[in-house]
Amino acid sequence: MVRTDLSTPLRIEGSGERTVRWEIEAPEAMRCELVLEVTRDGVTATTASLAMNFLPAVKVRKLPYIPEPQPVRTPILIGAHHCPLWEADKPEMWANVLKHPERTPALGFYAQENPEVSDWETKWAVEHGISFFIYCWYRVSQGEPVKMRFSSAIHDALLKSRFVDKMKFTIMWENQARGQAGVADEKDLMTNLLPFWIKNYFKHPSYLKIDNRPLLFIYRPEFLVEDLGGVENVAMAFERMRQACRDEGFDGLYLLGEYRGLDPNHLSLMKRLGLDYTFAYCWYVPNDPTPQQAIQAQMQYIRKTQELGIIPQVVTVSQAWSGWRDEGTIWKIPPRDYEVLLREARDFIATLPAGELGRRMLLLDNWNEWGEGHYIAPYREFGFGYVDAVRKVFSNAREPHVDLIPEDIGLGPYDGAYRAWMQRDQNPRSSAPARVEEDRG
Repeated sequence: MVRTDLSTPLRIEGSGERTVRWEIEAPEAMRCELVLEVTRDGVTATTASLAMNFLPAVKVRKLPYIPEPQPVRTPILIGAHHCPLWEADKPEMWANVLKHPERTPALGFYAQENPEVSDWETKWAVEHGISFFIYCWYRVSQGEPVKMRFSSAIHDALLKSRFVDKMKFTIMWENQARGQAGVADEKDLMTNLLPFWIKNYFKHPSYLKIDNRPLLFIYRPEFLVEDLGGVENVAMAFERMRQACRDEGFDGLYLLGEYRGLDPNHLSLMKRLGLDYTFAYCWYVPNDPTPQQAIQAQMQYIRKTQELGIIPQVVTVSQAWSGWRDEGTIWKIPPRDYEVLLREARDFIATLPAGELGRRMLLLDNWNEWGEGHYIAPYREFGFGYVDAVRKVFSNAREPHVDLIPEDIGLGPYDGAYRAWMQRDQNPRSSAPARVEEDRG
């Protein structure tokens, strides 16, 4: 059934614009494709389609809050990279998603600083076997006491949420912006940055620690060579970081460096820097591959990294890619094929040496990189398809299970800031053109 605010055919004269909204109901759960056709003088002028996944109907009820999460157990730790770009005062970050309405999150165009948003993410993650998030962490105060940006997902939402004890988290130091996101020298690292991490994150009960060692992911570890004045200086600084963590009651610190390639020289550099493991934030797969080609390419990266034997790895698998402006290679692995990739990754991990982190965890790319085109959180096109694949491959939880979204229990919406921005943006007299910042890997 389709309901719209139109009762007669819509005519757009000249260069005028008109917003039209439809509400659509399906008679049963199904996947389908909605097709919009625009005609001019009886001739089709253009068409557009939108994939839709209608979930089984649930009885709508009003609850005071999100039901307590029911985590499922997995034999290894499953983590997901978390992209914290979706703040209330930066609604323009959703610009690329507007071109891809099938990407609309189940939370809508949300403001991430709301603790209730974090609680939904925690519930959806742990009920499908994902036990920790890796938040991208941005510094803007190199050489000075720590100041951050895009930090609200952790400080305003997760750490103030009701379910914070149900989910582990760690950070990926996103040190790509030269001169502001790295360190000025070792003193800056040891007196500003590391103490901030230890106090605010490492000592938090929900921060991920393995063998009583916090995990710290570093996005561009090679940039520290310039920041600290040489490879040997980086290695010594890393050892001082580990000792500082021991002095605070930990048994050290696991340091993981990001790299998505197979250059032996780069992998050797990572080892010389003193990193414990390499990992990929995402995998680059060229030439607009099919899902099967994207799966094969990723597994080739992973297997070849192991064959080179230069530095141990923690495996990441990627779901899709488009780039912020739909540039370069574009691809997507649907949930059924994603399940195949997860099984291949699971089987590979079982072959890694006992005792290594790579034997004990898998990283998923990405929970919510909506603008860049890789995401597994519940959303319009495939619903809970990706997280259901994780649950199916890695947990022994009995099926079926019920997945709730905010509308099912009378909560939400969480997009007030976005809707206000859209209203201003549609009035050129009250707003200037927005610009999308590109600051992702």
